[in-house]
Amino acid sequence: MLLWQGAIVFGVAFLVTYLMVPVSKWLSVKMGAIDYPGMRRVNETIVPRAGGIALYVGFLAGCAALAMGVKVFHWQPAQFFYLNDVNVGLLLFGITCMFLVGLVDDVSPLAPRSKLAGQFLAAALIYGAGVSIAEVRGIFTGDLLPLEWLDMPLTILYILIFVNVVNLIDGLDGLAAGLVAIMACSLMFLVIRRDNYVLALLCVAVVACCVAFLIFNFNPASIFMGDSGSHLLGTLLACVSIMGVVRTQSLAVSLVPLVIAGVPVMDTATAVIRRIREGKPIDEADKEHVHHRLLDAGFGQRRAVLTLYALSAVFAIVGYSMNVFSGPTRWALMIVFAFIIFVVVARLHLLDPVLLHHYRRQEKSEPRRRTTKKLY
Repeated sequence: MLLWQGAIVFGVAFLVTYLMVPVSKWLSVKMGAIDYPGMRRVNETIVPRAGGIALYVGFLAGCAALAMGVKVFHWQPAQFFYLNDVNVGLLLFGITCMFLVGLVDDVSPLAPRSKLAGQFLAAALIYGAGVSIAEVRGIFTGDLLPLEWLDMPLTILYILIFVNVVNLIDGLDGLAAGLVAIMACSLMFLVIRRDNYVLALLCVAVVACCVAFLIFNFNPASIFMGDSGSHLLGTLLACVSIMGVVRTQSLAVSLVPLVIAGVPVMDTATAVIRRIREGKPIDEADKEHVHHRLLDAGFGQRRAVLTLYALSAVFAIVGYSMNVFSGPTRWALMIVFAFIIFVVVARLHLLDPVLLHHYRRQEKSEPRRRTTKKLY
């Protein structure tokens, strides 16, 4: 039964997103949401960048199909795991606000502080709707520990992390949409393990939207998702992972969604470290992200994107396995994950500017010693 429900939700979300992409292109041009070729751009032609409109409408259509299935076609709601404390209306409003923050930025770029304030407000609305981490299990005792006053800031921070890592990884044609589809698939299997079929079907809707969008967004892209799309998709991943995976779980399991999102999380973390060590603002853009490094290494756009898809799939498998296994096996998987991250960072020289900065500083402080050795 769930297979048919998933097929219907997928079909509706896919079809509506596909049909809305040309509308999004037209609206992008009308609003002036256009990406022009430039120093930090990989596109060589003018490309509309408000593709998030199509993703947003497609996702709403998938939600409507789910609601209609329950209300009209009697999809046996007793089998669904309901989140009693969640105000669905307020949740959709918060998600919409996050989408609108991104859309405004697509049309007229916001100042970093204004953008962060908008993200914070939208995340606070989502928290107010009942989406919260609430409790975690102790590492040693296994008892549920309420977060109390830490709940709100940690939940909002968690949402903002997902929103911004998806936003920052959106640098090549089809990259963000494909990575989100992979992450949503992994989250879908995780929530099914907990019998949360509502969230599973929402993951199906997210995957359908991304796949339909990729028809137009894969290289050579005729439209970009823009901040409206990355904000929307990052928020949806955060909400599903909080409600379906993180809440009331052990620390290791709570980290699983971040493992699944390993590619954008790794990229964002290394970018932040680079900028701090170089004395630059954290929000200052550069061309040293993981996808830029692959391009510098001679990868074409398609090959670079497919490589990151494969890496994301590996992280998704590791993350899912961490949820399935426990004890030493789970910790061994975390070590494997850390090793993969180390190898990728080292091979792609993601921290090279930091290391060069360190070596230059050493060279300036030890010029005499180096000269003396040469004399002898």
